[in-house]
Amino acid sequence: MGADRLIFVVLTIVVGLFGLFYASGSLDGYSYFVGLALFIGAVLFMFQLIKGHYDQQEKDSHK
Repeated sequence: MGADRLIFVVLTIVVGLFGLFYASGSLDGYSYFVGLALFIGAVLFMFQLIKGHYDQQEKDSHK
Protein backbone atom coordinates (compact mmCIF):
# COMPACT_ATOMS: atom_id res chain seq x y z
CA MET A 1 0.00 0.00 0.00
CA GLY A 2 1.46 3.28 -1.11
CA ALA A 3 1.56 6.50 0.86
CA ASP A 4 -0.98 8.11 -1.46
CA ARG A 5 -3.51 5.37 -0.80
CA LEU A 6 -2.90 5.61 2.94
CA ILE A 7 -3.56 9.36 2.84
CA PHE A 8 -6.82 8.75 0.98
CA VAL A 9 -7.84 6.17 3.60
CA VAL A 10 -7.23 8.57 6.48
CA LEU A 11 -9.03 11.45 4.75
CA THR A 12 -11.97 9.20 3.86
CA ILE A 13 -12.32 8.11 7.49
CA VAL A 14 -12.26 11.75 8.61
CA VAL A 15 -14.90 12.75 6.04
CA GLY A 16 -17.10 9.77 6.97
CA LEU A 17 -16.95 10.57 10.67
CA PHE A 18 -17.58 14.24 9.97
CA GLY A 19 -20.68 13.24 7.99
CA LEU A 20 -22.00 11.15 10.87
CA PHE A 21 -21.41 13.91 13.41
CA TYR A 22 -22.97 16.47 11.07
CA ALA A 23 -26.04 14.29 10.61
CA SER A 24 -26.39 13.63 14.32
CA GLY A 25 -26.27 17.32 15.19
CA SER A 26 -28.60 18.48 12.45
CA LEU A 27 -31.78 20.36 13.22
CA ASP A 28 -33.45 19.97 9.83
CA GLY A 29 -33.91 17.22 7.29
CA TYR A 30 -31.60 18.72 4.67
CA SER A 31 -28.57 18.76 6.96
CA TYR A 32 -29.34 15.23 8.10
CA PHE A 33 -29.34 13.91 4.54
CA VAL A 34 -26.19 15.85 3.63
CA GLY A 35 -24.39 14.24 6.57
CA LEU A 36 -25.62 10.80 5.63
CA ALA A 37 -24.64 11.38 2.00
CA LEU A 38 -21.11 12.30 3.12
CA PHE A 39 -20.92 9.13 5.20
CA ILE A 40 -22.28 6.87 2.46
CA GLY A 41 -19.97 8.45 -0.09
CA ALA A 42 -17.01 7.86 2.21
CA VAL A 43 -17.98 4.21 2.70
CA LEU A 44 -18.34 3.66 -1.04
CA PHE A 45 -15.01 5.35 -1.72
CA MET A 46 -13.38 3.17 0.96
CA PHE A 47 -14.72 0.05 -0.75
CA GLN A 48 -13.26 1.34 -4.02
CA LEU A 49 -9.87 1.84 -2.36
CA ILE A 50 -9.98 -1.70 -0.96
CA LYS A 51 -10.95 -3.12 -4.36
CA GLY A 52 -8.14 -1.19 -6.04
CA HIS A 53 -5.64 -2.52 -3.53
CA TYR A 54 -6.57 -6.15 -4.15
CA ASP A 55 -6.75 -5.62 -7.92
CA GLN A 56 -3.19 -4.25 -7.81
CA GLN A 57 -2.02 -7.23 -5.73
CA GLU A 58 -3.57 -9.65 -8.19
CA LYS A 59 -2.04 -7.79 -11.15
CA ASP A 60 1.40 -7.90 -9.51
CA SER A 61 1.15 -11.62 -8.72
CA HIS A 62 0.55 -12.52 -12.39
CA LYS A 63 3.78 -10.90 -13.61
